[in-house]
Amino acid sequence: HKEIGTAGRGGFVAAGDNGLHNVQIRITATDLAATSAIMENHVVIPAGAVIEEIEVISETACTSGGSAALNIGLIRQDRSTTYDEDGLVAALALTAINAAGEKNVIRVGSTGAGALVGTTLANAGILVADYDTAAYTAGVLVIRVRYSRA
Repeated sequence: HKEIGTAGRGGFVAAGDNGLHNVQIRITATDLAATSAIMENHVVIPAGAVIEEIEVISETACTSGGSAALNIGLIRQDRSTTYDEDGLVAALALTAINAAGEKNVIRVGSTGAGALVGTTLANAGILVADYDTAAYTAGVLVIRVRYSRA
């Protein structure tokens, strides 16, 4: 795979199993805000990608003083035009990521699946993330997006 990344997030893009491509980033949950922000400038999911699944792995348990919910989406490559802020993962509950080692595989129809899952992207996108309801007080997540080419 090709290692890319900044800000210690360790992003990479790789050819995966069964013809799927993988994009992976690492997120420190306390870095998330209530408004979406780019998680890794150099990790781009191309136009024409079909979003097959997203894995959300709790490397370190996430905690919150409230009922934090995770959103992961895309912004266009101009870094200002929102594509869909929760198009990949929509309001994934804290209970899904509050123990180290928890792995959530999100596909079409899964709890937490955003509107872009199972669709073909019309535009390239950069990963963004935020929280709903309450801030995270701890936690590290590994996010893997698996896609095929239309």
